[in-house]
Formats: sequence, structure tokens, C-alpha cells
Amino acid sequence: MAPPLLASMVANRHRYIALAATAFGSLLLLWSALTYGGMISDLFLPTPTMVARALVDLFVGRHFLTDVAISTLRILGGFSIAAALGIPAGLLIGISKSAEAFFEPLFDFIRYTPIPAFIPLFILWLGIGETEKVTVIASSVFFQIVLLVANSVSATPTPILESARTLGAARWDMVTKVVFRYAQPRILDDLRVSMGWAWAVLTIAEIVGASSGIGFVIVQSQRLLQTANVIAAIVVVGFLGLLSDGIFKWLRRICFPWAGRAGDHAGS
Repeated sequence: MAPPLLASMVANRHRYIALAATAFGSLLLLWSALTYGGMISDLFLPTPTMVARALVDLFVGRHFLTDVAISTLRILGGFSIAAALGIPAGLLIGISKSAEAFFEPLFDFIRYTPIPAFIPLFILWLGIGETEKVTVIASSVFFQIVLLVANSVSATPTPILESARTLGAARWDMVTKVVFRYAQPRILDDLRVSMGWAWAVLTIAEIVGASSGIGFVIVQSQRLLQTANVIAAIVVVGFLGLLSDGIFKWLRRICFPWAGRAGDHAGS
């Protein structure tokens, strides 16, 4: 007989999968009822069968896998740049009130400015090549990462900090061995959330001057009124988003088994 704790974990996992499957199944049933029942025109919302055929056509006949690979590389490039710059900046803001006062209002101002407004400037400065697209993605994620990481770092409990000071920890040790290490699970959660924003801005990054990528396929299909192709490409983006989300959750379980569930600190 399995230990009670293990049995409980397995039961919770099965319940999670069952509820997730129910949610997707309910959406599919609603979609089927609206489209097969003729309540919505195929031009506006194709049937699941039409979307499935469009998926096969995209991957088999139109080399869509290449577009998926190109978009994924753009996402990884922009996200990696944003994370490499955003985590140290967020750490600085989280531990220094002076840095917070200097940077946070400015970053908040830019964060609420719509990314499409910057695209003409990026094109003017960087052209319409890969650099511009990666920059759009990186800039859309960077400010989010900075503020999320700053919030996670500043949430380090005071008793932990006081204990480290009592033991004679130097300021640098306080930052690297206490604050940063305590915040690492939270920071991984922050990166997971930020990856969602990266996927969300992909189409915007690939609207102008692109000749490949998932966003390019979506825009071209929309212009040709190929709604099934648009939805098929959106489904692929959603699947890739779920995959990346699952990878972050897996990394959290592997790297920080002692920390609570992902998202436990939300709102703290």
C-alpha cells in the first residue's frame, strides 16, 4: 500500500488532470455546438474539423514547423536578454530604497506604455530584421521582470535578515547568499509569468517586415480571410505557451523542492 502522503499527491494529480481535461472538453463542446449547429458562420468561427484540417495543411503543406521554430528562437532570444538584464535590475531595486526611488517610477511609466507605440521607433533605429523583432519581445518583458523580481526580493522576511546580520554577514553576502537565494523560487515564478507576456507580444513583433514566424502566418491568413488558419496558429501558440509553463513548473519542482507550490506567494 502506498504511503498516505504519496497516495494523496497521486489523487490530487489525477484530480488536477481531470479538471483540466473537463475545462478543455467543455470549451470544445461549446465551440462544436456553435459551429456545427450553424449558429456562427464559418467565416467568423470555423468548426473544430476545419481547424484540424488547417493545422495539418499548415504543417504538411506550408512548412509551418519552420515558422514555429523561428518564432520560438525569437521568443527565447528576447526573453533571455530581458531576464539577463531584468533580474539584476530587479534585485538592485528590491534591496535599495534609493534605487527603487530612482528607477521604479520610470519603469512603471514605460511599463504602462503600449509596446506597439514603440515599434515605429524600433524600426527607425534597428531596421526590420531579426534585431528589431527580438528587441520588441525583450522590451515588452524586461520592465515586467524588473518589477516582479523587485517585489519578490523585497518580500524577504525580516527575521531572516536580522539573523544573517547577527551572524555577521557582510552586505554582499546578505544580497547573494540570503536575499537572492531566498527569492529564487519566487523569481522563477516571475520568469514563468513573464514568458506568457513574451508569447502574447509575439504577433505584434512579427507584424511589420516579417516573412516568417507564427505571427506572420496569422497576419497573412487574416488578410486572406483564412480564419481556420488563424485559429490553428493561435492553437499552436497556446500549446507552446502551456509547454513553456510546464517546463518552468518542472524546473521549480526540481530546483526548489523545499519551496511551496508555484504561485503560493502571489499577492504577498
